[in-house]
Amino acid sequence: MKKNLILIITTFLIVPFITAQDNEQKAKEILNVISWETNSYKNMSFDFSLGIKSQDINETQKGSAILSGDNFYYQTNEREVISDGESVWTYMKEDNECYIDDINDLSEGLNPSEIMTIWEDNFKVNYIDESIINNEKIQKIKLFPIDVKNSKYHTVILKVNLEQKRIKSATIKTKDGVTLIFAIHKLESNKTIKENQFSWTSSNYPGVDEIDNR
Repeated sequence: MKKNLILIITTFLIVPFITAQDNEQKAKEILNVISWETNSYKNMSFDFSLGIKSQDINETQKGSAILSGDNFYYQTNEREVISDGESVWTYMKEDNECYIDDINDLSEGLNPSEIMTIWEDNFKVNYIDESIINNEKIQKIKLFPIDVKNSKYHTVILKVNLEQKRIKSATIKTKDGVTLIFAIHKLESNKTIKENQFSWTSSNYPGVDEIDNR
């Protein structure tokens, strides 16, 4: 009787551990496929929607983005954001102002380039489930920061179409109570892009007030 009880207790302890290991490995395998596909592109362009929710904010923005390596460009109705991988130019359309920052100094804000491979650094991963959304088979994966203290993230939920080898959406919860829901639409790869796509040209923005924070 005692041996049977020990066996039952041991089984209950081991099975969840094995399941957790399996879920982690399955998530890693899926994300490795996405990473390989994403890193094979010279560039990507896509439309997106960005939902922002907090205690004081509940809004959705729509825009378009172009990514190439660490370089990115995106625009919404309110702003254009340009980065050469080192500096970031944020042009606020209504105010005709451009804020210039070192990319490492920006702890907040959207970085589409980071989102596309966010899991590759400093995250633990866990497979959640599979579902059918809009006739697509979607895999859901949860990310947790390894260095919780120094990460700006609380958790990240990715929805992935494994057949297309693409991220469909990322729900990002920050430690300051903001939730970002980033959905990707109409993704295309390896298109011809403008030579100066990732550099700021003041002459294209007459009368702009540049505020350099570097």
